[in-house]
Amino acid sequence: MSSEVTRLIVVRHGNTFNSGDIICRVGSATDIPLTETGMKQAYAAGEMIAELGFVPEVIFHAPLQRTCQSAVGVAASFPDVKLEEAEFLSELDYGNDDGKPEDEVVLRIGIVENSAAITPDTTIDELRAAGKAALKKWDSEAVLPKAWYFLAERAGELEKQWQDFAAVVLEKYHGRTVVAVTSNGIARFSKAILPEGVNLDGSLKLATGAFGIYEYDGRHWKSTQWNLRPQVK
Repeated sequence: MSSEVTRLIVVRHGNTFNSGDIICRVGSATDIPLTETGMKQAYAAGEMIAELGFVPEVIFHAPLQRTCQSAVGVAASFPDVKLEEAEFLSELDYGNDDGKPEDEVVLRIGIVENSAAITPDTTIDELRAAGKAALKKWDSEAVLPKAWYFLAERAGELEKQWQDFAAVVLEKYHGRTVVAVTSNGIARFSKAILPEGVNLDGSLKLATGAFGIYEYDGRHWKSTQWNLRPQVK
């Protein structure tokens, strides 16, 4: 790979729940570690990045356990890489939904989405469907569900923080590769470094342990691949 390419790789941390666990909405207020599988995903992400021919000079990561551990896993493939904490990569704080079972969160979001149209005939299934639809739009377009409108200011800050971070990458790491390990809620806003009107292909969501690649073409950042998820051995 050309040493002249400046590259930013955005990695989502690995699994924090085992098969059979109650899946919860994990935000910045819920600081839990990776599972064994999650740690394997982090190692696999590093191995895949190496297999693609990329050697990062630095791995930035959020201070939460799951992102710190994921950064260590990725770094295992690169003996000389530096690890550096970046607070802005910390997951969103989902307020009352933080740490709550995902089924409860979906229902509450659906209730808020349909608050003006709920009648005695409205069913729980209809409310859940509304909640799922709102979360799908969150994943595909980064449109906040009404229940999370309190995050609007933070979302706006994140776009600027990603742009500032990308500018630092170009200034300090020109022609090199940088990795940022973060959470799903934060990773989707990395699209803000792309030219106006350009978006990521498909869903903005990164699967656990997956990553996306941005490259600078001399004028603009472009997304070359998104949601690459390595196989865990």
